[in-house]
Formats: sequence, C-alpha cells, structure tokens
Amino acid sequence: TYYRYSRDTQSTRAKIEMIEGQTQQEREREAAIQQRIKGLDLGRLAAQTKFVNAKLAERAFSWSMLLDELESVLDEDVRLVSVSPSFQQDGKINLILNFQSKNAEGMVKTINRMNADPRFRNPFPNMQTEEAELGGFSFALRAEYVPPPMSAGVRLSEAPR
Repeated sequence: TYYRYSRDTQSTRAKIEMIEGQTQQEREREAAIQQRIKGLDLGRLAAQTKFVNAKLAERAFSWSMLLDELESVLDEDVRLVSVSPSFQQDGKINLILNFQSKNAEGMVKTINRMNADPRFRNPFPNMQTEEAELGGFSFALRAEYVPPPMSAGVRLSEAPR
C-alpha cells in the first residue's frame, strides 16, 4: 500500500509540476504580449486609419450619383456651374457648389430643395451676385453630402478605440 501510495503521489506531483511549468510559460507569454500592446501607439494608428478611410471614401465617391442627386434638387431655372468636393478624415464630404439662375429666387429654391433632400445637409449660401450682362444671378452654396451606403463588398475599417 505504501509503495502504491508513493508511486501514485510521485506521478501526481510530476503532473502538477508539469502543469505549473506550463502555467508559468503562459504567464510569461501573456506578459510579453501585454508589453507589445503597451508599445503600440494607438493614437497614431487611429489617425492613420482615418486617413486611409478618407482616401478609400474618395476613391469610392460616385460622381454620377452626386450629379443625379443634384439634378433632382435643382429648379429648372437654376444651372450648376461647378462642384468642388472635399473629403474629411471623419468621412464627411463637403461640397462647394456654384450656380447660375435666371432670377433672384433661384438660391432660395435650391436651399429649400436641398433641405428637403436627406442626401444634403446644412446648405449655406456663400454669396449671390447679379450679373447684369448675362441677365441672371450667380450664387454659391456650401453643403455636406451624404452618399448612399456602400455596397456590402466595400467596407471601410473602423478606427481602434
């Protein structure tokens, strides 16, 4: 009985020592991984992610969708002269739009129609001038454009928190 007890406890002690050795190795690996995580510059990584997301949004930008949306909000007396988008790192697309209209009401109608359309936010007039030689008005607006969601195949990555 004593011999069996000694042999069984000896093998159990060996197993316990082996498990304790494995536990110590895992603790050392965890400490090494924690040290690597502490060494990451998450602020810089977040800034790089925002920059890359802005570039991806710029490449995925659909001019035809924007022009279709603009066509739906413009009055028949208003003509689009130029569009200048700027892509922000937070994913927003700001537009500077220049128009010509036959009458002074063109700007007000355009702003009201943009306010009614969910794709355009915060349209704000920059300037309006009367062009006597052309017989009309020129005006400029700033607005934020919200494009339709991207297809499932193209997704922008999230910034780390």
